[in-house]
Amino acid sequence: MANTACWYQTQLPKKLIDALIDDIQDNIKADEYLEDSVLTGKRVEKDIRDSKNSWIHCNSWIGGVIWYYVALANRENFLYDITEFIGDLQYTQYDKGNYYNWHTDQDIRSFRQADEMVRKLSFSLQLTDEDDYTGGDVEFRDVDDKRFFAPRNRGCIIVFDSRTEHRVSKVESGVRKSLVGWVVGPRWK
Repeated sequence: MANTACWYQTQLPKKLIDALIDDIQDNIKADEYLEDSVLTGKRVEKDIRDSKNSWIHCNSWIGGVIWYYVALANRENFLYDITEFIGDLQYTQYDKGNYYNWHTDQDIRSFRQADEMVRKLSFSLQLTDEDDYTGGDVEFRDVDDKRFFAPRNRGCIIVFDSRTEHRVSKVESGVRKSLVGWVVGPRWK
């Protein structure tokens, strides 16, 4: 039986993660593009999600690293028919007081009959050291209402079924940074 989520310690060197964050922050400064995170339909709903984000093209070097781990998780656990990232990668920053309440990245309510591709796997790459913030835990809830937390260590990538309920609890202090995205495949048959 497959797990709803799995994770890998990427062993990405600290200097490489620092370079990624520097690149992201340079782009944000150049474009002034760290905006309120939005929900489907480009709606800002602070009662559901309060964070800031920016976007990185999925063809950047980090996209290749992430794809390696997504494909590995899929081979070892999910065995889904997946094809590509959907859209760009989302850099998300949670400052003190920020959170993202319980949600799924794909469910029956967001599926339209005309959709040929659906979100099958979601991922989150932890960019911040676990000691740099308190709160801000990524928590999952499976269909049996069992709850579990994702590891918080820097460089860890979490890959999970996009239908799995999850949240980011309120950050109590410091800043949590992550890179998240979604992988699609042909609709479920």
